[in-house]
Amino acid sequence: MKKIICLLLCLSFVLPSAAFAQEDDLIKNTQNDLILVGAAGVGGAILGLSTLSFVDKPSQHVSNIWTGAAIGVILGVIWVAYDSVQRNQDDLTSSVEFNSSERVAWHAENAGNLTLPEVQYGTQFWQMTF
Repeated sequence: MKKIICLLLCLSFVLPSAAFAQEDDLIKNTQNDLILVGAAGVGGAILGLSTLSFVDKPSQHVSNIWTGAAIGVILGVIWVAYDSVQRNQDDLTSSVEFNSSERVAWHAENAGNLTLPEVQYGTQFWQMTF
């Protein structure tokens, strides 16, 4: 059973890259992020395991392993979120020439081009149109 689970886990990392070649960068980043969170969890579990040697009755402190793994996963998720924001920062600051005042001017010029559908709310007795 363990061999089947390991095989399926390995295939889940390999097959999506071949199936979605045009989205290779997104899938590669996602796989790296999952590996990083998993490695952080394993590292936290190892650190939790290492605390057992400092107590008199290690069997009563086995929860340190799970606590270390949970803290590792949480720190891994925080790191992945921070890294993702930093990776996408270039998209947000794509043009130096298009600063805030120019964006406001662009929105003022193009606000008339927006066509929003009319929405009606109400009952038999009253109607509101937005």
